[in-house]
Amino acid sequence: MDREIKVPSDWNAEVQKNIDRFAFTFQSQTDEMIAQRIYERLLELKELCVDGFEQDPVGAEQTYRLRTELDDLIVRAQKELDTQGLI
Repeated sequence: MDREIKVPSDWNAEVQKNIDRFAFTFQSQTDEMIAQRIYERLLELKELCVDGFEQDPVGAEQTYRLRTELDDLIVRAQKELDTQGLI
């Protein structure tokens, strides 16, 4: 990713918000660009998590509590975008 990643004030809250809005974002949404941008943001959140674990594994364990849920969300989002022919 070439652009700078915006670091959320609460990583877990942003992941949870995307989990809660999954059906709307990836199944009901008619604007494909929005779904694509949100998918890219999920990948950025994953990158932040990976970087966090590389820098401070102990601290990252507490900071990135929803990492398994994020991985699942990325897989589900990718499947929806594949179905729509966007990836």
